[in-house]
Amino acid sequence: MSMKLLFSATPAFGHILPLVPLMRAAAGAGHSVGLLSSAGFRAAVGEELPPEVEFLAAGVMPEVFSADAGRRTGADVFHPTPSTIGEIFGGSRVDLAVEESIEQATAWAPDLVVAEPFDAVGPLVAARLGVGWHKAGIGPALPAVITDEIERVASARYDRLGLRPVAASSYLDPCPPQLQDPDWSPVTPVRAVRPQAHRRPEDAALDLPGFGEPGKPTALVTLGTIFSDPDTLSAVVAAVTEAGVNVIATLGSSLRHPTASTTAPTDSAHVRYVPFVPLDQLLGKADLVVGAGGVGTVVATLAHGLPMVLWPQGADQPINAARAAASGASITVDSAAGITPAVAELLGHDAYRDRAQDIAADIAKLPPAAKVIAEITNPQS
Repeated sequence: MSMKLLFSATPAFGHILPLVPLMRAAAGAGHSVGLLSSAGFRAAVGEELPPEVEFLAAGVMPEVFSADAGRRTGADVFHPTPSTIGEIFGGSRVDLAVEESIEQATAWAPDLVVAEPFDAVGPLVAARLGVGWHKAGIGPALPAVITDEIERVASARYDRLGLRPVAASSYLDPCPPQLQDPDWSPVTPVRAVRPQAHRRPEDAALDLPGFGEPGKPTALVTLGTIFSDPDTLSAVVAAVTEAGVNVIATLGSSLRHPTASTTAPTDSAHVRYVPFVPLDQLLGKADLVVGAGGVGTVVATLAHGLPMVLWPQGADQPINAARAAASGASITVDSAAGITPAVAELLGHDAYRDRAQDIAADIAKLPPAAKVIAEITNPQS
């Protein structure tokens, strides 16, 4: 039976792109699919979504709700504690999105809601409409100290609306076991789901000019869409090329649309710069990845069986880097100076690649998104 599935997510690539395989699977199974997020992110994320997905615009962008949380609490939102994270996602984001979200969702009338872990809007909408919901992970499960704070702060918003929080029916977990926190104790049933590197509905082949020395190994340098400031990117690329490899480097948000003060770097014999390109197109051209530790990059890299060097820049990246290093497939560094010897270490010892390929084989055995969608839309089957 066809259903209407409403996905609800923070307006940011790292929160929405991990949900895309589930959206694609739901649409492929004949269900109607909607995405509830900020209108300010519609244009940026639109071409990354399956064409069947209907965008329901509600709420404001992260810089707005984060600033609101800072004003309300006096906290430093750029170096947040768990309580500050709770105020940002369980407080300000909800306050500035809840009316529009309920209005949009009521008109769309979903049968089921799927929300990512930082999203407190979707569960509230589900409670208001009296429908079930599932939590969809975007990487390693958030520590309880963070999820508890988001839920605690959000509970006051439920009280104002005369609602009671409803527990998620299940947790859809795309995190390979090797990256998951061994101390994680889930409070809801867990459904493993196979993660995928991001791809667009119809990707054209990526045609890159050849390198001056094509026989060298190739490193993919990607700092994600948020932390890829020009100086950091330049330092990382210089450190990687010093290790004697060719480089494909992605440009982050600040360099996708260069201005007079932010000029896109130029290619050289050993470096090729690319704009925002789905990772699935890039990972097949690389022998290793050097990144900041964004969860999408880490999981996608392991799904392709590649080793990594990670230099965390902020947010959850230190946690992801630590878990990747513990898996045996990655090296963590704390400065650009550590990147050159770390790349040499990866290239000089097969153990890192072997471990990454073992993890990739385990990921390939996880249930595909289509199976998980079938389970949550027909739980009696």
